Order: sequence, then C-alpha cells, then structure tokens
Amino acid sequence: MRLNDLDAIIPNKLYLGNLRAARSTRSLAEHRITHILSVCADAIPAELPQSGFHHMRISVEDVDFADLLIHFPSACRFIHQAVQSRGAILVHDVEGQQGLSRSAAVVAAYLMWSQQINAAKALDTIRESRQHIWPNAGFQEQLVLFELCQYAPSPSNGIYQSWRYKIDRHLMGRR
Repeated sequence: MRLNDLDAIIPNKLYLGNLRAARSTRSLAEHRITHILSVCADAIPAELPQSGFHHMRISVEDVDFADLLIHFPSACRFIHQAVQSRGAILVHDVEGQQGLSRSAAVVAAYLMWSQQINAAKALDTIRESRQHIWPNAGFQEQLVLFELCQYAPSPSNGIYQSWRYKIDRHLMGRR
C-alpha cells in the first residue's frame, strides 16, 4: 500500500501527511504551507528560524500509554491559528508511520474541538480524505477523554487525573 505524502483534510487549509512531506520544500510550496505541526521527535528543516515556517513539535511516541491528550489544546490552537490565516498547515508524524496514528489523532482532536463533533465522526471525516488512518487504541481513548474533558484536559481536571493515574500505574507495573 502506497499512501500520498499528504492529503487535504480541509482543502487548501489543513493537510495530514508524513515526514517526507514536511521535508519537501517543493511540496510545502505547492500547498502553500505556512505552519507545520510535527508529532514526533524527528527534526525538520522548517524548525530553523530562517525557514519562514511557523512550527510546533509534540514529541510523543506512538504507544498506547503515551500522553497525547495533554497536548491537544495547544495543538488545536496552533492549527486554528493556521487555518484562520492566509496560509495552510501540515500535521505530520514520522516517515515510517505515514501520518496514520499520532498526527491523525491530533487532526481528529482539532476537528472535534472546532466542529464540536465526537471522536468517531472526526475520524470518519479524516478517512474521507486519507482512508488509511489507525490511531492506536490509547490515542482513540484519549480522543473520547478530550470530549469528556470539554476539550480542556489539564492536570487539575478530574477526568484527566483519573486517566493519568491509570497510565502511571500501568507504567509502574512494567518496570
């Protein structure tokens, strides 16, 4: 299966893709990308101040117990800023994953937040443009929690605290 390096989720505004797309100056220019949200630890040239891109990085692994939930609000604000501007945004993760799990979960969170829809509807909306997305089970759970937290998870939110406690106990049991 060969996936596109990037697909438009909101035409001319919001793209979901992979690391190759984020590193391709030609692709970024063709799609008028002004903002890049990297959901991975890999560095990209767009991070350099002289690149001219607005860039945000969320360094989270693609594992069920990784806490992407706490980053959803800042990611949503960053994406919203880009969508409201005259530019466009690319949300991507690493090359091997092709924009299937982490970045798809972040885009789903944005659609939930901006359109007040549930996780299933957000993922279905993404699949209309990028059919093969598979947020891992942990990220799917976090999307549901994002809605339950009224799109504002924080260390002081009871729902977030309970979930985080469960994750921390799981991690302690793995040692």
